[in-house]
Amino acid sequence: MGVYVYCIKDDHRYQSSVKGSEFENEWFRLAKDGTVIIKGTHYKGYAWDGCSPKIKIKDVYFGIMEGVLNFDTGYSKTYYASLIHDVFYQFSKEILSSVRRKDVDREFYTILKRDNFSFAFLYYLAVRLFGWVFWYT
Repeated sequence: MGVYVYCIKDDHRYQSSVKGSEFENEWFRLAKDGTVIIKGTHYKGYAWDGCSPKIKIKDVYFGIMEGVLNFDTGYSKTYYASLIHDVFYQFSKEILSSVRRKDVDREFYTILKRDNFSFAFLYYLAVRLFGWVFWYT
């Protein structure tokens, strides 16, 4: 098992700016118009670690902090940005030929700004500098 912080049990639909590519597997669908569907109804739901990297020691997580509560959504301010970013990175090997990492990182930044996360640029800079380690692994 991985280090999971979040899990969705319902499908999540998001209109991204990552357009022109198609991909689908049991967890993730990307349509040419940029529509992303993360399939939370598959198996026990789609789980991810939030903002990476993290390690778990017993029941405590150490690593990049999640944002404070976004009262509009009821989730962390980094919740949706990390969801979209993580699913693209998780399947980067399969979509490498048609999706660029910088576009996925820009989407992460756009969602952080949309959700009024104060450290949006700092987190974006971190994924631009270190995301290559996790892209296509």
